[in-house]
Amino acid sequence: MTLEKILWSTEGLLRDKNGDGVIDGVSIFVDLPETLMPLGLLDFFARMGLETTALSYDFFENSGQQAVMKFEPSDATEARFEDGRLTCFYESEEELSQLLAQLAAGGQEEREIADEPKNSIRSLSDIWSFSGFGSFDEATPHHELSLNIEVESALQTQGLFKELCHFAARCALYSTSLNLPVTKNEEARISFCITQGEETELQLVEENRFELTGSVDSCPWALQTLNNSKHWSQQGEFGYWEQEMIVNDKTEAELWYEAEWEDRSERELVLAAIEDTGQLPGNRLEVFLSEPLTARKSFEKDLLSEFPDVETAVVRSAFKAGFHWIREELLPNLDPDCTGLHISVRKEANKGGLELPIRWIQELYPIDSIAEKETHLKADAVTFSLHNGQESTYRVEALFADGRRKEIGALEVPIAKIPYITRHQFAYPSTGAVRLYQDQELVREMPVATDRERFYLHYLQEFLPDLQKKLADFNSGQGYDRPFFDRIEIEVTMSEEEEKLFVDEERTSSLEALYEDLYFNTLDFFANWGVEESGVPFDAPGGIHPFMHIHEGAHPAAAIRVYQWDDRKPLQPKTVRIHFGESGEFISATISGDGNEATMPVRKQEIGLPGEGTSLGHSVIADHSYKGLPIPVLEYYIKSGETFDSPIKLTLFKKTVVIETGHHANEVSSTPAILQLLENADRYTQDLNIVVIPNSNPDGFALLQKMTDEHPEWKHHAARYNAVGLEFAHVRYKPTIFGEANVLPLVMKKWAPDIVVDDHGIPAHEWVQPFAGYNSPPRFPVSYFLPSAKIYGIGQVSSGANKELHQRNLEALVQSISSQIAGTPIAEQNDYWKQRFTKYGHEWLPDVFPIEEAPHLNFYRQQTVTPGYPTVSILRYPDWVAADIISEAADEVVYGESLESCIEAHILFNLGVLELLQKQQTTPLGSGLTKYRERPMQFKF
Repeated sequence: MTLEKILWSTEGLLRDKNGDGVIDGVSIFVDLPETLMPLGLLDFFARMGLETTALSYDFFENSGQQAVMKFEPSDATEARFEDGRLTCFYESEEELSQLLAQLAAGGQEEREIADEPKNSIRSLSDIWSFSGFGSFDEATPHHELSLNIEVESALQTQGLFKELCHFAARCALYSTSLNLPVTKNEEARISFCITQGEETELQLVEENRFELTGSVDSCPWALQTLNNSKHWSQQGEFGYWEQEMIVNDKTEAELWYEAEWEDRSERELVLAAIEDTGQLPGNRLEVFLSEPLTARKSFEKDLLSEFPDVETAVVRSAFKAGFHWIREELLPNLDPDCTGLHISVRKEANKGGLELPIRWIQELYPIDSIAEKETHLKADAVTFSLHNGQESTYRVEALFADGRRKEIGALEVPIAKIPYITRHQFAYPSTGAVRLYQDQELVREMPVATDRERFYLHYLQEFLPDLQKKLADFNSGQGYDRPFFDRIEIEVTMSEEEEKLFVDEERTSSLEALYEDLYFNTLDFFANWGVEESGVPFDAPGGIHPFMHIHEGAHPAAAIRVYQWDDRKPLQPKTVRIHFGESGEFISATISGDGNEATMPVRKQEIGLPGEGTSLGHSVIADHSYKGLPIPVLEYYIKSGETFDSPIKLTLFKKTVVIETGHHANEVSSTPAILQLLENADRYTQDLNIVVIPNSNPDGFALLQKMTDEHPEWKHHAARYNAVGLEFAHVRYKPTIFGEANVLPLVMKKWAPDIVVDDHGIPAHEWVQPFAGYNSPPRFPVSYFLPSAKIYGIGQVSSGANKELHQRNLEALVQSISSQIAGTPIAEQNDYWKQRFTKYGHEWLPDVFPIEEAPHLNFYRQQTVTPGYPTVSILRYPDWVAADIISEAADEVVYGESLESCIEAHILFNLGVLELLQKQQTTPLGSGLTKYRERPMQFKF
C-alpha cells in the first residue's frame, strides 16, 4: 500500500470514532515549527477535511492524537509514516510545500462527474450556509470545492496560517470532491483574500470573491471567529442577521373590505308560502326544512297549531333528505321479520350537472351502518340498485326470508338548480319545499330555498364578482406564487343539521358542507378567472377562512371580511460586510437590498430545539414561516462528538431518507406518528441517516387550532394550506416570502437523500359539497367522497431518466410496506374501508373511485392520482433520487382511538420504508479527491 493510501485510511490519520463504519474524525497533532508556513499544508488540511464526515480544530494542540506530524530539515525531501508518526523531511520550505501538496493529491482516482450545480458565494452569509460552504441553486450529491486562498505578504503570520489551515479543512469537510491546489489557483471558482485595512471586516468584493481586511494582529482573531462560527440554523449567530431582517419585515394584514348579509329564516319562508296559498287545498302537509330534528319536530306542532285544517304534517330534512327519511321514518317501523332492505335509487341525469350518476346513493351514506346500529339488520343486508328514469328518487323494499319483497316507502327529493363557477355548469342540491297533498295526491308544491342556498347565491353572484372588480388592478405573478388578498374571513350563523352519528367518524353536518363549498368553490372561482384572463388558473388567491356558527332557531346571517395583501417583492438580503470588534468577535453586518444598505447587530437565535442533548443527531431551524414561526428539521444520525458535521458527506457513506409531515395542517396524525416512530431511531442510524420535517406548515397548524375550537371534528380544509391559502409546494425552488416553501429544497441541498417520503391524510368522514355536485370538488380528478382506506400509498416515478429503475424501486417499497401492514389491525381496517369504498363508489364508477391494490393496502401509481408538478423531488432529480412516495391516512380531523390508529398506520408505512432502506447495500467509491457512490440506488426486497 502506498504512503498516500495509508495516510488516508484508518491505519493512518482517519478515525471511525463511533464505530458505525464511517470516517468521522482526523486524529493528528501537527507539530509545526514557529518559522514554517508551507502553502502545501493548506492542501493537506483540505484533503483531511475531504476525507472525514466530521472534524474539530485540535490539529495544532497535542492532546494525545493517534498520529503526529513532524517536520525535519534534511538533504532530501520525502515523507515517512511509521508507528503513527508522519515525518516530512525537506530541503526547503518550497520543496516541503510541494511534498505536502503531493500527499494531499495522492491516491486520486480519475472520475468524471457530470456537470453538476456549483456552490456560490453571493452573500457573505453563504460562507457557512444551511448546507455547508456556499449556497446551491439546485440540490446535488456532488459538492465540489474549488477555492483559492491569497494572503498579502505583510499579514503572513503563523497564527493566521494555522487559521487558514482550519478554514481549508472546514470548507473541504462539506465537499465530496476537491480541486487542488487551494492557493495560487487562478482558475478556482471561489476566491478568499486577506489584505491590510484600517477596519477589521469581511467584505464581499463580488460574487464568489470575498476578502478579510485588517491588521497583522486582528486578522488571525477575525478568521478564528469565522472558523468557529455556526450557521444560525444550528443556534449559531452566522447569517442570522439576514433571517432576522426577513422575519421582522412581516406586518399584520389590515382589514380592507367587508360586507354583511342576513335574511328571513326558512321557517318564516315556509309559513309565508303556505299563507300565500289562501285556503289550503289539501289535508296533508309535507315540508323539507334544513333544520335539526328537534327543530323540525317542534315545527310540525307549530304547523298543526297554525293551520287547523291540516290533518297531518311531516317536516323532513332538506339536507341528505333520503338518509334522514329512511333513518327517522322507515327504520323505527321496520318489520322485525324482514331480513334485508333494498333501496332502488334513481340515476342522476340532470343536464350540465356536476353530480355523479350515483349522487342519490352517495346521499344515503352511511345508511347501511345506521341500520345495523339501530335495527336488527346487518349493514351488508342493505343493498342498492341504480335505475334510469325511476319515478321517485328512492323506493325502499323490505326483504324476507321466503323471498317476499314489500315496498315500505318512496320519496321524491326536491332539488334546486344552482349555477356553478364555470359557465354552463350547474349543481342540483336538495332544497326546501312545501307540498300539499289531498288523499295522498300531490296538489301543490312550492320551493323554499334553504338558508344555505340563499347565502351561497349571494356570495357567488354578488360578493365574489364585486371582489373581483376590486382586485382587477393586480400585479404580475399575483394569483400564482403570491395572493391577491391575505385572507377572506366568512362568519356564518344559521340553524342547521349537526349530529355525530357514532358510526366510524361519520356525522351529518350541513354547515360543514357549506364550509367546504365556500372554501373550494371560492378557489375554483379564482382558478376560472385565471383561465379566462391568461389561460392559467389563479391557484393562489389568498386564504379563505369560513367560520360556521350553529344556533338553533337563529335567523341566517353572515359577515365577510377581506384582509389586505401587501404585494411586495420577496426580501432577498445580501450581506456585503461583516464587522469585527477589537477581540475579533462579530459585532455587526451590513446588508444590501433594493439599492439600500442597513447594518444589523450580530446575535444568536435563541430557541429551544427538540432532540438536543441526545446521542442521535440534532435539530436545526431551516427557515421561518410566513407568519414568522420557526420550522425545525430533525436530523437523526450517530453523533461523532466533533464540532462540525457534514450532512452531504454522511449521505455519501450512508443511505438517507427525508420524511416530511404536517404539510397539510388538517392532516393531524403524521407529525405525532413520526415523532413516536423515531423514539427508536437508534435501530436504524447504524445504517441510515433519517431527516424529518415534523411540522412543515406551522401557520396552517395555528389556523387549525383556531378553527377546531368551535368544531373540533370537522375536516377544516381551509387549514390545510399556509396562512394565505397557498399550496406552498408550488412555489418551492422559487424566490418567495413563504419560508415554509424553502424548507424541503434546503433539506434536499443539505442531505441529497435517496428516498423522499411525504406523509399526508384524507378526510376521516364523508366529504359533502351540495353546491359542487355533492361529491368532493370538481378540481379533483378522482373522488374523495368517503375514505378508501385507513392508509394508502401513492408512488411517483420519473417519466424519463431512470424510469424503469424507479418503477422497480417503487414495487420493492410497496412489498416492504405491505409486509409491515400484514396481520395488523390496520390491514383489517384497510379491508373494511375498501368494502365501503366499493359499495358506495367503485362498484358503480371505478374510474372516479379507483382502487389500485397491493397486499393489505391500496397503492396508486396512476398519473390521475400522483402529483406531477416540477417541485416533486423524483421529477426534479431523477438522476439521484431513488424513490418518492406519499402516504394518505384517514385523519382529517380525528382524536382518541381513531387518531391512534392513524398514527399506527403511518408508523407501519414508514417502517416499511426504513426497513427496506436499511437492508440495501451501498459502497462509497473513489479513494482520491472525488468521493461518490452510484445513484440512484437500486432496491431489492
